Amino acid sequence: MEFFMPSLSASLILSFCLTSGFLCAPLQAAKCDKEGNAIMKEQDKRQSAKTEEEKQKIVIQDVKSKKKEERDLVRFGIKPKENDSRSVLYFNSPATIKGAGLLSWKEQGEENQWLYIPEIKKLQRIASGSRKEYFMGTDFTYADLEGENLKKNNYTCQGEMACPNKQGQCYIIEAKPINESESRNIGYSKRMLLVNKDKLITHKIVFFDLKGAKLKTAEYVQWEQIGKLWRPNLAIMDRHGVQKTFIKVNSRKLNKPIDDLVFEKRFLEKEMHIK
Repeated sequence: MEFFMPSLSASLILSFCLTSGFLCAPLQAAKCDKEGNAIMKEQDKRQSAKTEEEKQKIVIQDVKSKKKEERDLVRFGIKPKENDSRSVLYFNSPATIKGAGLLSWKEQGEENQWLYIPEIKKLQRIASGSRKEYFMGTDFTYADLEGENLKKNNYTCQGEMACPNKQGQCYIIEAKPINESESRNIGYSKRMLLVNKDKLITHKIVFFDLKGAKLKTAEYVQWEQIGKLWRPNLAIMDRHGVQKTFIKVNSRKLNKPIDDLVFEKRFLEKEMHIK
């Protein structure tokens, strides 16, 4: 009987598969053909749209009771130049949170976020140390909603493996905050990403808490191609044993004109978003 002794890269992949819950068959020991930071920069360049508009249905499900809560949300995004972006999202239902919104600005890698609560008619800035908190009862933190920040993470390609659902080959990329302060602010010691080699889309992200334990998993599925861009129509954030958040995109527009006013503070403050 012959015994197989995996190589170092294979061992890393096997360890990742076991701790992240990925199905890794067949096990691939292929080394990365590109450096992690370069892969993520290319993904940002290839998959970025100048503007985005989405109407979403959010379902929050308690794992134990199976109780569900549904919400309707609208999201706008704009990327005025490289490394900069702005987004605004707000709820249209249920009535208890209608009009609540989040404005996010990313300028040269620095983030600023403001939360608007209709009951108090005030736009409140999200402090850096509060970015790890969960947004409006979902399983997405304020930091998650910022998207990838290439300037505040170091990306290392650990190897390659088969993508989920036989969707080709994926890079296994470890994303670590640039310093301990950033790690504490977002509440993660690291994240592990599965990035499709050909399409440069992220299929799955596994989040690890500050002690290195697996915290939650995000999956992005039901992909569609719009021109040269790829977008998922369903995102599932699973905070294991606690709660799941499903985000279903019902409609989407890319690279269509959006008034700059939508991304200004007064758009929320003056409740221009509430119909």
